[in-house]
Amino acid sequence: MTQLSKAYWKGPDIYIVMIFSLLLVWGLVSMTSASYFVASHKLGNGWFYFIRQLSHIAISFAVALVCYLLPTRFWYKVSPLGFVSACILLALVLVPGIGKSVNGASRWLSIAGINLQVSELAKWLYVLYMAGYIHRRQYDIQHHFKAIMIPLILMGLIGSLILMEPDFGSLCLIVMIGSSMLFFAGMRWRYIFSLLILFSTGLAVIAVSAPYRLARLTTFFDPWANAFSEGYQLTQSLMAIARGGLWGVGLGQSLQKQLYLPEAHTDFIYAIMAEEMGVIGCFFILSCYILLFARMFYWIIKACRSDALFEASYMFGIMVWWSMASILSIAVNLGVVPTKGIALPLISYGGSNLLINFCAIAIFLKMAKQIERESESCC
Repeated sequence: MTQLSKAYWKGPDIYIVMIFSLLLVWGLVSMTSASYFVASHKLGNGWFYFIRQLSHIAISFAVALVCYLLPTRFWYKVSPLGFVSACILLALVLVPGIGKSVNGASRWLSIAGINLQVSELAKWLYVLYMAGYIHRRQYDIQHHFKAIMIPLILMGLIGSLILMEPDFGSLCLIVMIGSSMLFFAGMRWRYIFSLLILFSTGLAVIAVSAPYRLARLTTFFDPWANAFSEGYQLTQSLMAIARGGLWGVGLGQSLQKQLYLPEAHTDFIYAIMAEEMGVIGCFFILSCYILLFARMFYWIIKACRSDALFEASYMFGIMVWWSMASILSIAVNLGVVPTKGIALPLISYGGSNLLINFCAIAIFLKMAKQIERESESCC
């Protein structure tokens, strides 16, 4: 951005705002296309999910604006309380009559008629807590093993509650976020390798401990052997991607979204995008994500140089969370990893995911603005 344009723009980082908005609009168009047929067939209104997603965006923007207006110090002070709140809400989800069950999984709370997926909120509050903990205990994390045990125990607590829903995909993300943030804080390499072995072993045991997860794992290696049972969703996704080719079949022209591919507008929206927009369209989406994460990384470096450890840790946690969620969601659609329910950030349909992402980026932008203001005052 030139000095002249900076003089006219005094708001949040324009690059992040532009890329975020572009992904949001592209996601709204893709989600509407992916959901129109199923909404018409099951609900009698093809625009049902489009209208709902627009309302989600409006609510998310209003809440994110409040988050942006609050000072960064506020989020630092409430981060421990936020973690406790996340654990309480995750426990409430498991209580019959309070938690809402969909497809055999209890992941939602109904608050004032709004369904909140608590695991999404828990990821964000966990990032906030870890950022505050790193700010308070960075030296101890680098030199004393017992300082690492506290976040590991808390990671196990929140991970266990999420696994009981069950939500194996969110558990994997929590482990990735927590481990990466400890690495960012300067945890010693011998502890890093030990944790990698421990977590890999633990996740492998959890993956094979439940029949449905074991079925997903075995089906992943040869989905075509069970193309009409356990491998149905993945084979339909692969057919959609293959059908798209280089240029795609055209927006709104997907065949797989016509009740062939389950969850076409949520977890498997990337497959529909690949079918309708082809490799070119998917490359554009991937480029937007890469540019967004690159700009995030720019602010992480700037925060580190400004000795803003809480801000840098939070920014790093959000970047890891979104990048891993994007990679895993796309990988599931491509059949690179076993099937699990992970939404594609800013693209997939869902009010909870959208609301939490808006709040997370609002605080990110607030921190970036504060760091920029402090660096300008020093100059």
